[in-house]
Amino acid sequence: MKYAYFLLAIVLTVACNDAAVDNDVVGAWKLSESMSDIGDGNATYRKVESDKTLLFTAYGTVISNQNVCIGNNFKEGTVAEWNPDAKEFSLEDCTASYELDEATGELTVTYQCIEACGERYVRAD
Repeated sequence: MKYAYFLLAIVLTVACNDAAVDNDVVGAWKLSESMSDIGDGNATYRKVESDKTLLFTAYGTVISNQNVCIGNNFKEGTVAEWNPDAKEFSLEDCTASYELDEATGELTVTYQCIEACGERYVRAD
């Protein structure tokens, strides 16, 4: 059932927006590392076993199979609006920024957190 909602979100997203985005991050990404600082300033990225994915669509949305935006302004939801020019996506007032490392092919997503937090993704497709 979860996947049916995921596919429905993709179809609705594609149908509702006619201006396609041409960007290197378009496509599916799988979570590979996570970072969360407990307050001592020593946060580092650590490998994770996760099935979380982000799908950057050519129609200005980011779709996840889990919550798309975490951090201090956490919002429950799997679809966010994507602004490729600003290199960020948001679900209501929960905003995440990202950076693509062309050399490693890793996508680093940074969320709004009091302490450092973020996730790294590798291309899934």
